[in-house]
Amino acid sequence: MLKIGIIGTSEGNGHPYSFSAIINGYDDKNMSMSGWNNIYMYLKERDFSDFGISDAKATHVWTQSLDESIKIANASRIDNVVDNYEDMIKDVDAVIIARDDYESHIKIAKSFLEAGKYVFIDKPLSLDINDLIYFKPFLESGQLASCSGIKYAPELDKIRRDINEFGKIKLIRGTTVKSWEKYAIHMLDGIFSVVPFNVKSVQYNNSNHESFTLYNHDGSIIQIDALGSSELTLRIEFFSDIKYYRADTLDAFPSFKRLLSNFIFRIERGLLDNGSILTINLMKVLIAGKMAQKTKSIVEIDSLGI
Repeated sequence: MLKIGIIGTSEGNGHPYSFSAIINGYDDKNMSMSGWNNIYMYLKERDFSDFGISDAKATHVWTQSLDESIKIANASRIDNVVDNYEDMIKDVDAVIIARDDYESHIKIAKSFLEAGKYVFIDKPLSLDINDLIYFKPFLESGQLASCSGIKYAPELDKIRRDINEFGKIKLIRGTTVKSWEKYAIHMLDGIFSVVPFNVKSVQYNNSNHESFTLYNHDGSIIQIDALGSSELTLRIEFFSDIKYYRADTLDAFPSFKRLLSNFIFRIERGLLDNGSILTINLMKVLIAGKMAQKTKSIVEIDSLGI
């Protein structure tokens, strides 16, 4: 059995519940009382056979709150609640750091990475250059992974399959709720699961929300709009000289199941690097966007020197 620890919570992020439930299954009564009704509802829509991944099990959980840890354990059938996340190092093969406040990631991940454990870190990995320099060799070895579930969104399967017949792409547009810092990675991971990474620079566009233009080496552009508060939107659009494709990437369960399956299967099969260069490049785009927003200038990706 592959033993996995679930670590941490952050505001507005229910991944400790959803990720562990996808791996372990869930207790209906306790999940219904979790406070995450949207997660409970999409779990209830799934067949019993949709739960579980290979021989993996979420066996341990730690969050900043013991009460919350117990709630997650009861909802997602996790046997062990620990007082300190380092207490699980000796007992697990891998951990999922299921919180999206990137400032916390390196402190938590270090103990596990240096103990030789496999680590998945919720998006975004980090917007701190020094953190990325530390993480880079672990990404390259395959010991560390980080991405959005939208990298595996089934709504993008058709264009992934047919991209060679799509024509010359002129514009790609991603529109998301919330902030550039936390939610643009959803759009970036989705987009670059379809097309190769080709970004040269990032520009901030003055508007009533966070709007950015990514300039590609081939002359095409990618527009990312983070709307802040709005009705749930996670839309990716592709425009070519002959076709148009729209994907509303809102079906969380299959995306998360694919993400977790990919992480688990790569551990079990001893596969190495799973797109480490792309992970670093996407973090560079996020960092460049923040710099462009602050300086009101176009920021070249290569200037970041990671």
